[in-house]
Amino acid sequence: MRRSLLVTLLLGASLASAHAEIIGANAPRAVAEDEMKASLGEVDLVGANGAPLDLRALMANGRPTLVSLWAYWCPNCLAEMKGFKAIAAACPDRWNIVFVSARASDYPKDLAKFKTYGLTWKIFRVGDSTKTDVAKAQSARAFYGATADGGVVTPLHYFIGASGRVDAIVSGRLNFAEPQRLAAFCAD
Repeated sequence: MRRSLLVTLLLGASLASAHAEIIGANAPRAVAEDEMKASLGEVDLVGANGAPLDLRALMANGRPTLVSLWAYWCPNCLAEMKGFKAIAAACPDRWNIVFVSARASDYPKDLAKFKTYGLTWKIFRVGDSTKTDVAKAQSARAFYGATADGGVVTPLHYFIGASGRVDAIVSGRLNFAEPQRLAAFCAD
């Protein structure tokens, strides 16, 4: 817990102003922080082959988890890849890391671009249940941190402690390639 808080503080230190536990880009949101946190247990995520991701099962290994909304068209997402490559080299098994397409409709392009980085982690998308299930659609809207104008702020990161609790939501670019941030992220 203390380690996750330290990582969050180090990551948030260089970002824009904080709002509650949502740290980073100050975009007016149409969903509350509590809705965003709850959405992680409600949103359906699927991989390239359509297989669902069971986030709870993934987190059962006791590691903290980072869920990162990512897009091929997002300059800050692309800029973060250097840091994720540094994590992959320094401590690939320290955290569960899950990437999710910031717009399900962009998933094929996100997947193609993501593969060019050669990372072992996978990118997922929100499942099609949002097209027919109103509750799932609301969960997806909360998960994306929908802005007042219906958009998304990318990148968007959920830091989840080993207990399964969302410790922080960080909007905006993270720079894990900086030595002090990489060391904090990889700390035991």
